[in-house]
Amino acid sequence: MVGGLPTSTVNGFAAHPTNPQLMYVAMRDGVFRSDNAGENWTRAANGPKNVAAVAINAKRPTEVYAATAEGKLFRSTDGGTQWAEARRVGP
Repeated sequence: MVGGLPTSTVNGFAAHPTNPQLMYVAMRDGVFRSDNAGENWTRAANGPKNVAAVAINAKRPTEVYAATAEGKLFRSTDGGTQWAEARRVGP
C-alpha cells in the first residue's frame, strides 16, 4: 500500500473542481479518497467494490458517482462517506 492506496490498478480518477487537494480513485477494492493531494488515501467503508470509474458533479462537488464493472451506478451525496445504488432515470 502506498499512503493507504493498494498497489493494484487504478481504473478511474476524479479531482474536485475547486479544491485540488481532494481526489478520488476507482479501484477493484473500492473508491478511495485523498484530502491531501494523494499523499494519504482512505477507502470508503461502505462504498461499492470492483469500481471501474468515478466522477464528481462539478455543480455539486459533494455528489460523487461510482460505476462498477458489473454496470451498477452508486451515488454519494456527502463526499464519499455514504454510498447508495443510484436509481435508474428514464426508460
